[in-house]
Formats: sequence, C-alpha cells, structure tokens
Amino acid sequence: MIAFIADYEFSWGFQARIAGLSKTSPSFHYPPPTTFLGALAETVAKDLAIPESKGRNLMAKISDNLLAIGFRPLNCIPIKYSDINRILSIRISGEAGLCPNPQDLKKSFDSPARGKTILCSTDGEAPKIRWFLVFKDNSFDLDGKRVKIDESNFWKIHRVGSK
Repeated sequence: MIAFIADYEFSWGFQARIAGLSKTSPSFHYPPPTTFLGALAETVAKDLAIPESKGRNLMAKISDNLLAIGFRPLNCIPIKYSDINRILSIRISGEAGLCPNPQDLKKSFDSPARGKTILCSTDGEAPKIRWFLVFKDNSFDLDGKRVKIDESNFWKIHRVGSK
C-alpha cells in the first residue's frame, strides 16, 4: 500500500465536463475525483507513450489499484454561477427555420445555462486543494507494460479539468 498527498493551486477555478451531456457543463462545487485521476493518468500516459485510444484502459487500471481518494480545500470556497451568454441557439441553415422562434421554444435554446465554478481564496493567496490518494501498489500492468506511479507523476500535472 502506498499513499500520496498533493497540494494544487488553481489560478481561477475549474471546469469539468461529463461525456454524453451535450454541451452543458455541470457546475460542481469542487473538481470530481475522476477529474483528478484523469490528470494523473495524463502524466502516466505521456511518460510511457500510451496513446489516447488506450486512455480509458489506463483510467480503469488506475481506478482498480485505487483504495481511497479524497480532497480538502485548504484556503478556498467555491462560488457557483451560470453563464447565460450561450443560452440562445441561433440557426440559419437547414430546414428547421430561424431560431430563436417564439413558436418553438425548445429549439430556441441550446441549454438552460452553462455551469461554472470559481474557487475564491479566503486568505488572499491562490486557491489550494489538498488531494490524498491511497493505492494498493505503486505499480500495475497495462497491455504488457509495467506502469509505476510515483511523486514525479504528481509534479507533472499541469491542468485539472477540461480545457
């Protein structure tokens, strides 16, 4: 068993998208743990030249090896809001006609809102979140390669969440 504790600063907040949820970004108070695992998997994939097509397998293997994951905000609180600048869906091409159209409100809107979260510092410093992860082992097999997770993977994380 091996455990890691890592503190991460956020310059403004984060955005996390869920596959299959259209263009709407849900507004989470804090980054979901899978978002952090994705950032960790990205560093492992770069080190071992694992192609993006095998990224799902890598995430599954990391998750199989994971015993616990959690986080604690060190100096920040989340503020959720909805960005209304993309509510209206304006369409000119196709047979659907012009939008927005008061006769067909459902087609006039792209989504109810786009959720965003800003992490606000409570002490004037950059917002920080402490993550802790506990793994069964620090290495596992993936398609014949031995994958090892160590401190260097945590240092290489440059983004948590979507672009």
